[in-house]
Amino acid sequence: MIFLRKISNKAIFICIFALIFIKIIFYFLIKFEYISFALGGGNDSNYYDAYAQGYNDVAVNIWPVILRFFNDFGFYSRDGISYFFLFFNLFVIPILVTKLSGLNFKKDQKYYLYSVLLCLIYPTLFFYSMDVYRDVFMVFIFLVGCLVVKKTLKQTSLFYFCIFYFMACLIGVFLMALRPYLGYAFLISLFLWKLKLKKKSLIILSILYFLGLFFANYIGVFESLNEYRSGFQEQLQGGSNLGLDFSNPIIFLPNFFLSALGQLFGLYLVNPFAVLLFVIETIPVLFMLFYVLKNIKYADGFIRFLIIFFVLYASVWLIGNDNLGTAVRLRLYNYLGVYICFFYILRLKRLSINLTHNLVPTKRG
Repeated sequence: MIFLRKISNKAIFICIFALIFIKIIFYFLIKFEYISFALGGGNDSNYYDAYAQGYNDVAVNIWPVILRFFNDFGFYSRDGISYFFLFFNLFVIPILVTKLSGLNFKKDQKYYLYSVLLCLIYPTLFFYSMDVYRDVFMVFIFLVGCLVVKKTLKQTSLFYFCIFYFMACLIGVFLMALRPYLGYAFLISLFLWKLKLKKKSLIILSILYFLGLFFANYIGVFESLNEYRSGFQEQLQGGSNLGLDFSNPIIFLPNFFLSALGQLFGLYLVNPFAVLLFVIETIPVLFMLFYVLKNIKYADGFIRFLIIFFVLYASVWLIGNDNLGTAVRLRLYNYLGVYICFFYILRLKRLSINLTHNLVPTKRG
């Protein structure tokens, strides 16, 4: 932290500018196949493009339906949407994250620039902006939804609270149409945001949480997720599969912990690319997550919403997914949520320290 504070704002800004330039260059090098790059988790962009143009009539989610809607009106372009996503990746998403973090460019310039830099460094989000994948679009909708939730929880008027809350619920339903368990976690978090999160209560809540997971799995609540997970062994025979068997309820919790370590925290280092993602993506998140939990007393309703979402969303995909390549896509929302919580609390803590310092009476000589 001390080292990062010593870096000048000008140097961070230069890094941001250079990174944008480098990413644009790499984007076109990969786009025009001067550089080949294989994305993990399967290439579903060909399916989305085929559906959009009417060559496929089976919609697995609402995203291909949206693409066909644009195609029917003559506005669909595979490359055009990809360029649009690149713009979102470079500018829109970083700005949304800073907005959600409560950062102001003038008042919190260093934190603001670091937040933008982190979003730009994030490699997975960049690679999935190169085609008509739904990931960048879902991240955008998720962040807009979080912005509405933040606005909702700041309302002092019951009337406006209800209006914004209803808007947040609609966004949650739309997220369900894009990815069911993403929307489910978003909506349930909307109902649990008042749950008190303190250092002492976190231990009790954690024990109850794991007991609840064990019991739910034991009575068969996660049966469909376990079946879906087993499909990875049949469809994806690569070395990035964890190979965990969740069919035995007795060892469910040990397998869940291993799944979290391997997928959420990237410790399943099976190839150089996994090591690279661990260094660039996971290590900063681990540090920030530790900081958030250490300073949980600064969490307000919005931060509680994000933490609850983090747990609920991760709980589902850690059980249902068994492939590291797919995991880097699924954990996008978890990691961005941690980014927001970290800078949000960092700013609140700094304001609290400054306020305390100003209130301390000075001695007069």
